[in-house]
Amino acid sequence: MTFAPIAPREPAHQACEHALRRAILRGELVAGERLPPERELAAQFGVSRLTLRAALATLDAAGLISVRHGSGYVVRDFVRDGGPDLLPGLAELASERGDLPPVAADLLRVRRHLAHAALERMVEDPPTTAAVKAVTAAIEVMAARVEAGAGDDELARADLDVLAAVLDATRSPVLRLCVNPVIAVVSRNAALRSALYREPASNVTGWRLLVAWMQRPRAAELPRILDLLAARDAATIDQLSKRRRSR
Repeated sequence: MTFAPIAPREPAHQACEHALRRAILRGELVAGERLPPERELAAQFGVSRLTLRAALATLDAAGLISVRHGSGYVVRDFVRDGGPDLLPGLAELASERGDLPPVAADLLRVRRHLAHAALERMVEDPPTTAAVKAVTAAIEVMAARVEAGAGDDELARADLDVLAAVLDATRSPVLRLCVNPVIAVVSRNAALRSALYREPASNVTGWRLLVAWMQRPRAAELPRILDLLAARDAATIDQLSKRRRSR
């Protein structure tokens, strides 16, 4: 495939990277395919070879391409070689195709498993009083935004601040790092945000129930909490599916 010259809306190396990244994630460039030679590709984008190399280095680090001596740059199988940092881009493309519900369902499924792990961690090592207070404070900020009729963007930021406080309460950097890609998808995907926060008062109620549990975490109550989260996720996917059918 060939590429159009980049628009000057962002740094040139980022624009080149984003164009190639989208082509790979869309399947327009498939695993095993060679990219055009540097000189030709730089001419297509209208940039210097130095600028192009900066973009290619970023794609290499992301597991999207590799350098083969004598063969130039080759597209990699990003599903096998890539990392979770590709999830926001995949969700964005799914939105453009009108195929977000199945992608969102998998993301929310991952979030539920991470939530289960976080709650198990709190049962084993209960959060400190200071951590519970931090979660409570974040919930009240969100409640104030709901009361003020804030938009999806503000609600998402407040909700994700609560989630961050809950994860901080586990004192587990592993769990925090694992959930970051899911947070990135919610932060960037307007359709998913709209579905997640269609009834924001219920989000606040759910968080308040969780913080009450955090004050005395018990394993016996985990199934009930996880069932509530699964029900909310199912309602979110149903909302996304209805919007897709109404287009």
